[in-house]
Amino acid sequence: MSSTGIDKVLILRKEPGASRVLENFIMNSLKHPHEIAWEVLADKGVRSAKKGDYGLLIVEAAISDPVAMKACHSAVSHPTSSVLFLADETSFSTDEEKKAREKLLDMGATILVKPLKQSAFTTAIQAADMAHIRLGALKKKLDDEKVITRAKLLLMQTLSFTEEEAHKFIEKEAMNSGRTRSDVAYEIIRTYESGN
Repeated sequence: MSSTGIDKVLILRKEPGASRVLENFIMNSLKHPHEIAWEVLADKGVRSAKKGDYGLLIVEAAISDPVAMKACHSAVSHPTSSVLFLADETSFSTDEEKKAREKLLDMGATILVKPLKQSAFTTAIQAADMAHIRLGALKKKLDDEKVITRAKLLLMQTLSFTEEEAHKFIEKEAMNSGRTRSDVAYEIIRTYESGN
């Protein structure tokens, strides 16, 4: 995951191969280096969506396509991945289309109906990009807090510190050494876990 935004886009579509129009839309919408991977919307594509090693999943299919829905559902389990569903032309007039639309919206997916307009596509991509950056920062903060909590527990177990003493120790070490609290915490973990 990139702190500068989406660095990889996975596109699942019924037809094999890349769509130059869609690729150009993406290239014009993202302002930083990125990779675009294309997969056929089938079992292999769903497995790729499940891996979650991308910042944005774009699914191009009929709104009620069950394989497309499965891929989207797999993608939303990754906290920093966004889903953009490019629906074949529809007016959402059937119950099946309405239910599929609601499911996608409940997943947090953005839905655009073809034919695509560059401006709508750009807005959707840029919103996904900003969400990716914010969610990435939140994930890093949570990961750092987990490491700091683990380091505090180690200090409490090995040196009989109270929680407050462990907290102050990490804070002081970070301030004195010009490092982050998480860097100090990683050092504590390396020191005391390797000794056990």
